[in-house]
Amino acid sequence: MGKVILFKNNKGGVGKSLLTFWTGHILSSLENLHGKKNKVLILTSDSQNNILQLAGIDTGYGKGLEGYIEDGHGELMRLREGLLYIPLTTTRIKSTFEDKFLKLIEIFKKQYDYILIDGSPVLKLDDIFLDVSDKVVIPTFLDNVTTKGMVNLIKEIGIEKIAMVVPNRVGRSKMEKEHLKMLKDNLDKGGIQVLDPIFQSSKIMKLTEKGKTIMETKSIQYKTIQSTFVKIVKGVM
Repeated sequence: MGKVILFKNNKGGVGKSLLTFWTGHILSSLENLHGKKNKVLILTSDSQNNILQLAGIDTGYGKGLEGYIEDGHGELMRLREGLLYIPLTTTRIKSTFEDKFLKLIEIFKKQYDYILIDGSPVLKLDDIFLDVSDKVVIPTFLDNVTTKGMVNLIKEIGIEKIAMVVPNRVGRSKMEKEHLKMLKDNLDKGGIQVLDPIFQSSKIMKLTEKGKTIMETKSIQYKTIQSTFVKIVKGVM
């Protein structure tokens, strides 16, 4: 049965889509217990479908997740070998579809080794995403507002479901260093791993503008970022 991993933070712009996509690409390159490459599916509650842009895909698409929920049929897009994506074209998904979605997830879990979810708080379906997830990855900024919101989110989710906290798009200010130390001191006690930060970098921007992932560069200047994603992958496997 496939494992469901939710990337979630109620704050926008923290890099959920990028972390979801890049983690999915790495997972799809690894072998499962049967000696075959993992099959990975990405779902989203982001109707802007930013993952497609990150993947360098600008083709049109029809009904996505809502189609699967309504009648079991919808768009299935290939992002990379072994990495597939179901887009979302509307946030108007009826709450009565919850049972259908739960059944759909069970079907997907039989078809894929990993189901990664790019979560968004604007959709009621996000609460269901949380319920069906095995682990939650929380990307975060290192500032007062985001930190407080993240602490509340951890209380809502429950410590046992948190795979890790990933400080992302981080600067090098004294304030951010203090927030990082505070997070590590407090969350480590509860058994929640706080990774070293992914710094705001033009290198990441260059990859995303080309529709590439961290797997698709051989430049040694990306080694630190690559090592962080290795830790993310190990934490969700």
